[in-house]
Amino acid sequence: MSVPLYLSKYDEPSLFTPADFLSYIKRQKQLPDDQPAPAGVILCYQKTLFDFVVNHHAVRFHEGYFGGHLAYLQETGGRIAIAGRFGVGAPAAAVMLEELIAFGAGSFVSIGTAGGLVKGLFPGDVVLCSGALRDEGLSYHYLPEGREAHPDAGQTDAMSRAMDDAGLSHRRGITWTTDAIYRETRGEMAEHVAEGAVVVEMEAAALFAVATFRKVPLSACFTVSDSLAEPEWKPDFLSDDTNSGLEAMYRAAIGALSRMLY
Repeated sequence: MSVPLYLSKYDEPSLFTPADFLSYIKRQKQLPDDQPAPAGVILCYQKTLFDFVVNHHAVRFHEGYFGGHLAYLQETGGRIAIAGRFGVGAPAAAVMLEELIAFGAGSFVSIGTAGGLVKGLFPGDVVLCSGALRDEGLSYHYLPEGREAHPDAGQTDAMSRAMDDAGLSHRRGITWTTDAIYRETRGEMAEHVAEGAVVVEMEAAALFAVATFRKVPLSACFTVSDSLAEPEWKPDFLSDDTNSGLEAMYRAAIGALSRMLY
């Protein structure tokens, strides 16, 4: 069985688009005219990071449909925003990305946590994504069959330079994107590591597919939050090192987006 079930869909338009949906929302008076879209958006999935930004930086929340999910960063004059509290996984991330693109945002950095698949990756270590193995379902509704999806090269290079400027050590690597975090197996992990994957997470392949389809630049990076490379799973989601990695990537993302936008 293939995904999607209807293989001719790539030649057909969508029944309705994100722009159609936002037009409906605007007619419902939930999308004020006086709140323009940010030029760049940082997508995040961890509540700890979103709360850290909101509590320690001057922000202005969108008033309307995006509500508590989109916070404009005042230090950037509102040109860059952080989006969070919209859930985890490929569908939630892709819906938010689609609607932000339709809203008018034009450049994106996705930052989150990932499980380490190889020895030598520790909590707080940073991986800048160079490609994603497509072991989720959403990307196949945007791009035809293929093993990998890829980030925007220019945006990824900008993120790398921003990390270097901030003194943030990082490595480039491939991620394995899966919908089923509680059904990862030792056999498939070994196969994907042999293909070059160093981490596993839930969003990157889908985001790369949507961004490629919509022709917007998007890069992704992760901080290691747990290890699957040991004989037994080793979680460190709430450690200080993991949170420090998230905060460091956030600061680098502002630098990368500023480099691309100004």
